[in-house]
Amino acid sequence: MHTISAFTRVFLFSLLLLSGFSATAQNYRDSFRARNAVYAELGGNGDLLSANYDRIVYQKSMLKAAFRIGIASNQFFSAEEPGFYPVVPIEALGMVGRFQKHFEFGLGYTRRFTNEPDLLRNLYFSRVGFRYQNPTGGLVVRVGFTPFLSTESNTKSPGAAFIPRFGFSMGRSF
Repeated sequence: MHTISAFTRVFLFSLLLLSGFSATAQNYRDSFRARNAVYAELGGNGDLLSANYDRIVYQKSMLKAAFRIGIASNQFFSAEEPGFYPVVPIEALGMVGRFQKHFEFGLGYTRRFTNEPDLLRNLYFSRVGFRYQNPTGGLVVRVGFTPFLSTESNTKSPGAAFIPRFGFSMGRSF
């Protein structure tokens, strides 16, 4: 009958523990394989409704960073606005969280391509909210507070304008 020495037991036990930690770390580091997302946003940064694409460009531990661009139209926003013009939101995003659930924050810029003097054209915004995204792809849901700030002056807003907004997004990651 063979007996296993104490050294061998400690060595095997340590190896077992280390392999568990390294497998977990490797799984966590590579967990966000679906780095692209497309989604529609109601409210938020693109007036009333926008189509958006974002890409996660950095991830380490619980922190992720992404860039986003979208396209919208004023036709969804208000019937009183003269003419048709495109609206383009761009944003730098940060996410903190594990697995599917993330606290999301960001700063961005929305450009309304219009020559109408009574409309704000350059809008800066921030985002504070929640993001659900499966690391391997699938459903993306975002809810956030997205206030605008514009430093332009016009007849409707003689100074800086602060516009509190909220956004809801739903789409797919891949």
